[in-house]
Amino acid sequence: MPRRKCRYYVNINFFVDLEGEKPEAVAFARRRGLCTSSVLLHEYRIAGKPPRALRLARAYGIRIYKVPVLRLRRRARALLLEWGVKEPSDNTVYDVAHILAAKILGASYFVTADDAACRRAIRLGVSCINHRTGEEYAPP
Repeated sequence: MPRRKCRYYVNINFFVDLEGEKPEAVAFARRRGLCTSSVLLHEYRIAGKPPRALRLARAYGIRIYKVPVLRLRRRARALLLEWGVKEPSDNTVYDVAHILAAKILGASYFVTADDAACRRAIRLGVSCINHRTGEEYAPP
């Protein structure tokens, strides 16, 4: 069992809502134990906005853990292909890479507003919280 480093693992969907100052995301960000990983920084770097991610993380006390991004992306793509997704989009691959990172870090919850990502988290054995609605989902 991985050592618990964070309680709530947040993905780029959450950060986008923080950037937009969505009240639900800002309220959720006040919880303790939020983290993300270098997967998020990789996404922001591709979009040409890495400083923005770092500023948001600092402002809200979200810890960023280093994980093997390229290896997680390869594993995510392989999982999606196993699940029958013929040509997974980059966004879908990143979603699964985030979930895999959450597992590595021992997060209690994967936090997103993306229902499809929540279903994938459940499939991989990680509980999920929709930060917009507050709904929680747990694996069977």
